[in-house]
Amino acid sequence: MPALAVIGAQWGDEAKGKVVHAVARGAGMCVRFNGGANAGHTVVDRWGTAQLHLVPSGALHPGCRGVLGHGVVLDPWALEEELALLRAQGRPEPELLLSARAHLVLPHHRLREGEAAGRLGTTRRGIGPAYADRAARQGLRLADLVDPACVRDHLARMGTEPAAEVAADLARFHARFVDRIGDARAAIASALAQGETVVFEGAQGTLLDLDLGTYPYVTSSSTTVHGIGWGTGVRVKLDRVIGVAKAYTTRVGEGPFPTEEKGEMGTWLRERGGEYGATTGRPRRCGWLDLVALRYAHEVNGFTELALTKLDVLSGLDEVKVGVGYRIGGRRTDRFPARAEELGAAEPEYVALPGWREEIGGLQDWDALPGEARAFVQWIEGAVGLPVTLIGTGPGAEAVIDRR
Repeated sequence: MPALAVIGAQWGDEAKGKVVHAVARGAGMCVRFNGGANAGHTVVDRWGTAQLHLVPSGALHPGCRGVLGHGVVLDPWALEEELALLRAQGRPEPELLLSARAHLVLPHHRLREGEAAGRLGTTRRGIGPAYADRAARQGLRLADLVDPACVRDHLARMGTEPAAEVAADLARFHARFVDRIGDARAAIASALAQGETVVFEGAQGTLLDLDLGTYPYVTSSSTTVHGIGWGTGVRVKLDRVIGVAKAYTTRVGEGPFPTEEKGEMGTWLRERGGEYGATTGRPRRCGWLDLVALRYAHEVNGFTELALTKLDVLSGLDEVKVGVGYRIGGRRTDRFPARAEELGAAEPEYVALPGWREEIGGLQDWDALPGEARAFVQWIEGAVGLPVTLIGTGPGAEAVIDRR
């Protein structure tokens, strides 16, 4: 398949890194098109556990070139730290191409994010302020690093301190990465024209999209399939659009979450699922799978299939709940509202399905799943109208049931 996308179908943290790593095996290119170092994609393979924030997950495969499109806001310090950690694991250096048009996250962006971080629950990585400067046409791009005077003028204009030290860091970064900064748009278009398999890796999730998510409790970029053209400059005909959803739901930070479990069940899911943010370490809010939100994500992105991750976490329950509708202001709806205030007032309606006691961690065979687990997956397929082609049964790269 020459072009496929992996898109989060919830509020991020759906284990997209695992899915991207799985489908990018044999691909020629893996492209990040949005977000920045606020992403946390985890890959577990023979080298160990890699916590990725900017490096595309597929780029861990030899021969798969990782590309950061201009829709990514790039923190040079974070990228260098990430690559150093990968080298410390003994991994081969990922092959990277960084768009010259990508905007930089600078120290003053991280400082400016403090107020929003408290109100919205952001990662404090400076992502929102970097995108704000981009929209205000006062950002600094990778392409600008060729001109030290331009960099110094920009830092002085933005009040960055210590300006001389930051300018020197950026000059050193440019010298080390100059051969990896270029025309990402042309490279992606060329790879597609030559029939290479290109995987587009979304960061965050549909419900965190700046326009289509639970605004204002969202990220600052386009996280959906529509962000691919926005963040790469390439018109892409996608052969597959894989929506990634957990078998339950989690959310980090503030904002409405109708199926959240705030008591013992939420704690049980968090501890059993290891639900702590890969970027910040914050505990995730946990609850049941929300089909209203999942159907909405499908409508927005046009998924061709679903990857259902962390099914193993639900082992040991007598029943598993799924949210199938909301009651808002006394009225039932199966539509996902635009206003966060309405979603915050939503009371979920549930269907309870039989659970299973057997541990399924690491299973790779569909027929080896307990009957109740298979019935749960098949019920979701019927309710959403999509096949579940990949099922995650553990953190390891091989802990996947492939039903394609």
